[in-house]
Amino acid sequence: MSYVRVIKRIVENPYLNILVGVIFLLSGLSEIVHELKELEEVKLAAHHGVVLFAILHIFKTLPDFFEGLEYVDKESGVK
Repeated sequence: MSYVRVIKRIVENPYLNILVGVIFLLSGLSEIVHELKELEEVKLAAHHGVVLFAILHIFKTLPDFFEGLEYVDKESGVK
């Protein structure tokens, strides 16, 4: 298997993508909560962008999960 295929499989893995999105979301939210506790001054920082990126990354991955659930539902014959 070529390196390009391996990299493509890693990048397109929905489980890895959702994990990365959740990790980004949790770390960004942690920074926002820490900033709110100190609340000297609210300013736009990198963690706000990380939270936005994480939400978009998670939303991008959700259709893959729904497609998989539809496939499982169709194959199991459950109505």
